[in-house]
Amino acid sequence: MVVRHKDRPAQRSAFTLMEMLVVVAIIVALAGIGGYFILPQLTKGQQDIAKVRAKGDLTKAVQTYKIRHNQWPDSLRQLMQADAKGPALLQDADAIMDPWGTEYQYDKTGPMNAGRTPDIWAVDPSDGSKHGNWPEQR
Repeated sequence: MVVRHKDRPAQRSAFTLMEMLVVVAIIVALAGIGGYFILPQLTKGQQDIAKVRAKGDLTKAVQTYKIRHNQWPDSLRQLMQADAKGPALLQDADAIMDPWGTEYQYDKTGPMNAGRTPDIWAVDPSDGSKHGNWPEQR
């Protein structure tokens, strides 16, 4: 004969609502802390991308245009047009867009580069700082 003990507590088969809310609160707190530390790195990354593009592909394309035409282009859009002297130096409009979705700024007189090469830069909308192809200020 099998004897059943009635004073044994029933076994739980699921989590309570309170336990679920505590877990969700912990996840939200960790995500908030992570976002606090990650978002500044995203901004720094966008600034670095802006500098690298300005100093790299865009400056090289402008210099190539100078070699072909014996003058600096009037705008970055001229680099996307093929002409009798050769194919387009930049293939699409995305090449002249900065990480924030606006066109790179261009000044062919190049005051920040002491007039040696045109200035190409992007403006960070969060703080208004300029990130361009000129040498770093020390």
